[in-house]
Amino acid sequence: MRKNHTIKISIHAVCLLAALLALPAAAAAQSRSVAVGDGPGSVAIVGTNVWVTNQFSHSVSKLSSTGAVLGTYAVGKNPTGVAFDGTNVWVSNSADNNVMKLTTDGSTVGAYEVGDGPEAVLAAGPHIWVANGRGNSVTKLSQDGTVLGTYAVGRRPVGLATDGSNIYVTNNKGNTVTKLSAEGLVLGTFPVGDGPYGIAFDGTFVWVSNFFSKNVMKLSSFGTVMGTYAVGDGAAGVAAGGGNIWVANNGSDTVMKLSGDGAVLGTYAVGKDPLGIASAGSNVWVANSGSNSVTKK
Repeated sequence: MRKNHTIKISIHAVCLLAALLALPAAAAAQSRSVAVGDGPGSVAIVGTNVWVTNQFSHSVSKLSSTGAVLGTYAVGKNPTGVAFDGTNVWVSNSADNNVMKLTTDGSTVGAYEVGDGPEAVLAAGPHIWVANGRGNSVTKLSQDGTVLGTYAVGRRPVGLATDGSNIYVTNNKGNTVTKLSAEGLVLGTFPVGDGPYGIAFDGTFVWVSNFFSKNVMKLSSFGTVMGTYAVGDGAAGVAAGGGNIWVANNGSDTVMKLSGDGAVLGTYAVGKDPLGIASAGSNVWVANSGSNSVTKK
């Protein structure tokens, strides 16, 4: 009896152990977190790689598509935005009031003065756009760093997106979105929620995350509100990809996946204080500012 009882327990233990060992493997297949610098905030897809700004390390990290750290490169003070123009990487340095242009191997090509407190940076066609958070303006540059114009927008612009022709700016303290033509002409200013932060274009609509309203809004290109959808606490970065919308919830330590009609398809735990998010095919990358990591989901 004792012998049989011992065998029974052993079989049960083996089955339980196998099940427990299988769980991390399944989770790893779904997401992976990678340590980067101090205060990661923005993410950009650069070919097959991922670039992340480390605000308090004054650097950017380059990762492979599997999350291996390929390099960490010094930039200016408090880098907050990163974008890829198809050839080079652009980084906005908030405390230096400039943007830097880097090659994809991390070599610095140049640094160019913009407005006060640059935050987001966007590559749109042949131009680079920078949101000057303290200057309440956006600056347009050529890809050689020449400043082509600086245009007034709302209070504390922090997010940028393009529909291929026009530029959309989230004004975080103005609770509005400004639409600019490629020449910098203001085409409209649209009221949104409280504390608009991230912005993305899905091919048809513009999506805006409202940090303090805990929601995202879907707008037409004319600023008409097509829908408002509840998400988590502190809706920050937003990305469009694969027909879906992804939102980083800074206060909930999660990302949410929504369909194009706003239905919640899933909520996933990530690191602490997620901010920036970028779509790469069927995956998204999230910068976790409070845990100094990025998560691939």
